[in-house]
Formats: sequence, C-alpha cells, structure tokens
Amino acid sequence: MKIILLSSLIAFVSLSAAAQVSLAPTTVFADANGIGALFVSNGSDKAQEVTVSFLFGYPGNDPEGNVVMVYDDSIRAERSGLGDRIRTFPSSFILEPGRQRTVRFQIRPDRNKPAGTYFTRVKVYSREQTAAVEDASTDGISAQVSFDMEQIISAFYKYGETSTGLDFSTLEAAKKENSIVVYSEFTVQGNSPYLGSLQAIIRSADGKEVGRQEQTVALYYGGIRTFSIPIPEDLATGTYEVALTFQTTRSDISTSDLVFAEPIVKKLTFSF
Repeated sequence: MKIILLSSLIAFVSLSAAAQVSLAPTTVFADANGIGALFVSNGSDKAQEVTVSFLFGYPGNDPEGNVVMVYDDSIRAERSGLGDRIRTFPSSFILEPGRQRTVRFQIRPDRNKPAGTYFTRVKVYSREQTAAVEDASTDGISAQVSFDMEQIISAFYKYGETSTGLDFSTLEAAKKENSIVVYSEFTVQGNSPYLGSLQAIIRSADGKEVGRQEQTVALYYGGIRTFSIPIPEDLATGTYEVALTFQTTRSDISTSDLVFAEPIVKKLTFSF
C-alpha cells in the first residue's frame, strides 16, 4: 500500500479548512419580531452538505480564570436559553461551489418569560458532498480522507427592557513572565450578558505608558476571568498602575444590537 506523507496530508486539510464554508455575521441578533439571518458561503470548489442546529452554551471559566465553554448547565438553559422556540429555515441544504445561502431564524416569543436577553449557540456543520482525497493502490487497498467542519456561533434575542453591568469583588495584578496578569472575580448585573470590550493600560509611576491591551469580552453570569497585558522584557522593577476600561462597544457587533451600560473604569497599583 502506498504511504501518504503526513506533512502533505496536513497541508491539504489546512487548505481545505480555509476554503470551505464561511459564516456572516459571526454573531446573530434577532430583531424585535424574533427574525434573524445568517449568510452561509461556500468558498471551496466542491458542493457542501450543510446542517444547522442549536445547543445551549456560554463561556465560563476554569479555576485559573481561563475561558472554557459550558454546555451542561440545564438550570441556566431553562432560564436564559431559547430552547425549541428558535427555528431555522432551511435547517439542511446543499451549497454549490462559490454560492451563498441565506439561513433565516425565527424565534417564537414566550410572553411568560421575564424581560431580558435570551441566547443559544448555532452549530453549522458542513462536509464535502464527495470524498476529498482518494488514493487507490495497486493491490486494491485505498486510503480516503474527508474533511468535516463544525462552526459554532452565538444567537441572541432581546425581549422587553434589557440591562447589563459588571460588579467586581476582586481585582489583583501581578507580573508573570513578560505580561501583567489581572485576576478578577466578577458578577454580571442586570438581565443580559455583558458583551463589549476591554482596554487595559499600564503606566509607570511617572505616568509613562508601558503596556496596552485591547480585546473583546463576553461575560454571561459571574465567575473568574484573567486578562493578560504584554510588557517589555526589560521593564524595570517598581510600582505601576493598570487602568481597566470596560465598555459595551465592539467593532464586530452593531451598537444597536448591544445592551448599553455606562463605561466602567477600574484602577489598581502593583509592584514587582
């Protein structure tokens, strides 16, 4: 049997991944009538079988404050999830090469639910309609590789008056290698997740900026989160200030879709 070099196989799979199905937007917001849309595009040269389904989940944390996805929280799924109230049309289809398909979402409002932001995860599974690789050998043995892609994005529906905010019970900063790591314990306030951005700036005692980090944040309930801010390798020992600014703005989400909250500024000093 012929041997397929692993490096060649990895290169093929990587190129296939880059050229397959893409989604826009990467976060879906339904309007006041519960209607939303997702555009699915096939950038490959082969037809793709696409299936859309839903599952409840949200970003949580491990004990160190690293982000981990939570998919087994039945209590919050009942309280905050869309459950079977969300439908998609179509839910499965064949997407020809170079074509785009609009997938429409419809959410059935539940008037018995309190006001707030409800959400779910949208799982888009795609695979080539035919095998991606086939290597037939002289003795009749063949090796076949097909590439399956699973993409998961978020879908939200705002019902009634919505609000959000953050309350921090703990904020600590410490140097770790070439970064300043901020450890936080937080609670999300209001009836909606906190979707926004964080700007972190480190300044020396004389006010000089020595480090900056900007990133998006998606905080759903409460827990622990760490934020890492790179600093120069040769930064002198001393006392520094880190200023954290949380805002409900993001470059990838329209302001009208986000739940607004006043900016939150937190400052803390640390030494190393």
